Amino acid sequence: MWPGNRSNLHEVLTYVSLALLEMDYLAFFVAAVLLSYESCIAITVEGRHVDSTVKLGSTMTLECVYPKTATIIQVSWSKEKGKGKENIAVFKLPYDLYIESRYLFRVNVGNVTTNNKSLIFDNTTEEDIGFYLCSFQTFPHGTWEKRIQVVRSDEFSSRVFLDPHALEGSLAIELGGKITITQWHDPDIVVNRVVWEWIQIDHVDLISLCLNSAMPIYGSDYQERAKTHCANQANTTLVLWNITFSDSGIYRCSFSGGNGKDATGWTKLIVKSNDPLVSIQRIVYITGAAIILLIIISAIVRTILKHRKKEKKERKKMNAFCVAETQLSHNYGESGCHRKVNARRQQNMTTFEKTEPVYVNYND
Repeated sequence: MWPGNRSNLHEVLTYVSLALLEMDYLAFFVAAVLLSYESCIAITVEGRHVDSTVKLGSTMTLECVYPKTATIIQVSWSKEKGKGKENIAVFKLPYDLYIESRYLFRVNVGNVTTNNKSLIFDNTTEEDIGFYLCSFQTFPHGTWEKRIQVVRSDEFSSRVFLDPHALEGSLAIELGGKITITQWHDPDIVVNRVVWEWIQIDHVDLISLCLNSAMPIYGSDYQERAKTHCANQANTTLVLWNITFSDSGIYRCSFSGGNGKDATGWTKLIVKSNDPLVSIQRIVYITGAAIILLIIISAIVRTILKHRKKEKKERKKMNAFCVAETQLSHNYGESGCHRKVNARRQQNMTTFEKTEPVYVNYND
């Protein structure tokens, strides 16, 4: 038994409980700090990567489409200026759009759909080169951002230089399907960086980025429909799903080695429509149009035949009436039918005499 009294035992238990509780708080505090530090590092690393690189043109569009289904509260566009930023436009649903005076007559925010708020430039200059940030404020997913870099035309061309002979082949996939693209590299390359990109004529979109076999970083447009394995040193694999027609194009995989050796692989993706479905739809459309045309033609033909039949019937009645009148005329004189015909002839002759002059020749 406990050698002291009950009050001493209670005090000891209280001290022990407080000590354990303080240890739990300390452990929780340390864990929270570490998690916060890790999150800050992740945000710093992910926040600085470029989701899309766009070539500067006299007119250009910085695409920004929210990829999820959510309630959009506000959309804002800004440009990075040193450590700060310059506001360009703010869009609040449904139609409240504010554009800074400096950009008022040069930019516009697309209103194609609720989740498409691309920034459209007119009459661009070299001052428009730089980094832009598109930010969606949504519920319940919070903030979604896309970082875009605008570069000079010559710099863009050097970044996306494509050797036609370097294409390793093409892949075909049906609309809405899932595709896996694999790229191998030279075993002599000690890979520490792998980048997957989608190449277009005026912009390049980041799909995924692997640094030193760590967790992949995905571009904003591919966070919900792409997967890359960074751990495999022999090759890299990109998986895309929910394929759309806009996914057609050239995909580039870049390997960077710590020993100074690099490699690049290219793959062309072709998205096909579901041919049987398209054929059925065409058959339905053509059949429907043919039926409607046949109904219209049938109605016209029936109307013409009905009209001719009616005229023929009336003609027969008139002929029968004239025959009967002729038979009666032998007994009672000229028939009404003949009287009408003779009256018409007399009227025509009178008209002819009035309209046609008569010439008389006199012989001396």
